[in-house]
Amino acid sequence: MKIPVALLKERKWAFGLIFTVLFFNPLFYGWAGDVSLKDKCLSWLICLVTGLALSGFDLFFKKRGEKIYLSLLFLLALAPNIIVWSYLYLSDLYMKRDMFWVIFNSNVVESTEYVQQFITWPVFSIGILYLGLGIFFILKARAVQSVSRRKHPLLFLLPPVIVLMDISLQYLSQAIPMLEFYKSYLLFRREYGLFEKEKALRMQLTMDIHSHWPDSTRHVLVVILGESTTVCHMGLYGYFRETTPFMERRRGELDIYTDVVTSDTHTYGVMQKALTFASHKHPEYYKQKASVVELFNAAGFKTSWIANNPILDKWGASYGVVAQQAGTLYDVSLAKKPDEIVLPSLRKILNEDGNKLIFIHLLGSHHAYRSRYPETYDYYDHKRDNELEEPGFRDTHMKQTIDEYDNSIRYGDFVYEQILREVEKIDASSCVLFFSDHGEEVYDTRNASGHHMSNVYPCQCRIPFILWRSEKYREENSEIVVDTARPYSIEDVIYSISTLGKLDYVDNDRTLSIFTKEYVAPAKRMVGKEDFEDILKKTRK
Repeated sequence: MKIPVALLKERKWAFGLIFTVLFFNPLFYGWAGDVSLKDKCLSWLICLVTGLALSGFDLFFKKRGEKIYLSLLFLLALAPNIIVWSYLYLSDLYMKRDMFWVIFNSNVVESTEYVQQFITWPVFSIGILYLGLGIFFILKARAVQSVSRRKHPLLFLLPPVIVLMDISLQYLSQAIPMLEFYKSYLLFRREYGLFEKEKALRMQLTMDIHSHWPDSTRHVLVVILGESTTVCHMGLYGYFRETTPFMERRRGELDIYTDVVTSDTHTYGVMQKALTFASHKHPEYYKQKASVVELFNAAGFKTSWIANNPILDKWGASYGVVAQQAGTLYDVSLAKKPDEIVLPSLRKILNEDGNKLIFIHLLGSHHAYRSRYPETYDYYDHKRDNELEEPGFRDTHMKQTIDEYDNSIRYGDFVYEQILREVEKIDASSCVLFFSDHGEEVYDTRNASGHHMSNVYPCQCRIPFILWRSEKYREENSEIVVDTARPYSIEDVIYSISTLGKLDYVDNDRTLSIFTKEYVAPAKRMVGKEDFEDILKKTRK
């Protein structure tokens, strides 16, 4: 199989593009703290073999055909390469399938805010350089010769075989962002297709669910789903700034749980478990078993979902498909206003008769933090109060970010208070449970901000978990056990919400409800793929 040297020489621009596309990220693997030296070397080898295969395939094209081949290759690799490189630059972590799923779950608002907050000049500059380099190589490619498929059948068949191997084997595909990105998307679409099928089958079943409330009183359960709120920045949990003054005033009325963690560091992973029976051990239960909304629908409750956190269509975010199972859905996120916009919808629902379960999904402290509160809550200023001098690695930008995050927490405290006041007005046996989907790292112990899925630190997973109960509720549900020091993961919160609603059904496991006397603390609390105890050790070191 002899290829003329002259033919290879005129392909130098095509080869340059192919290896730029494949080695754009491996060149920066030195930054990746979550990739071992062995895996880095193997990834280089995989990219080298794939590059040779794609280069061999290029030999069969010439002139216009080659330009089309190179253009398609470059366009397919453009978004995955830039996304993975940006994440690597910003977090020192290599993006894997779970993180791609987060992107596919994100809506336009979240994506725009991510770009505004995290796409810095270095990221933008590298993106422009990469784009310009690709266009340059494509324009320069002018192959006038090509090899014959008839004379070189093995060379023609080998590249597709190698690429198919890369796609089919997970270890190989994750080394090449272009392949892993589109493969992950197809798996993502299949997952939600299966969920839709399972949901349709469940709707045909009769659920044997009972709620043991007396008929003499109206019962209202409100579940507030916070966003990116960590106890590390809440005055109620010991933070040095008074970011939760309203909760502090109500401290005697609240059950404030101090050792609760999330099950993941991104909303879609958390909601799949918190709103269904899915767990780390049984993720398939997300599709196979009922959601918390379906349980209360079957028990005769009027279910409502108020969303200031955007809901996608029914094939979208994991919480979106569950939210749309509610009897009434108010998506107020379209107005793009701070969280108090949920209050009119809440008033309308509370004034209606019947037992109710109301979910309120807030934007909370999701980045960009400055967008989460009105100007009247621009309260903290590190330049004025000189409170953020330690740790020493914090620069002016980091301190300003902390100020904005703390302002969002303080505003969230105000919104929580307004919700409580609305619930207090009604004559009902009522309770309000508040917890956040996950926490947030805001330059607390390292130069990092956000809720990355790899290399998780405690502030990213320690979340508030607070219960308020009316006097009528305390009288009618005296079986509630309150031990605020219990270790807990919101992976099992569906059982706790069932206890608050006094539900009885076959799958109910009272040992997993934090409010029962039968509760058993979990042997391990997994946050994504890490044990929470191992996460705690990072800060101890």
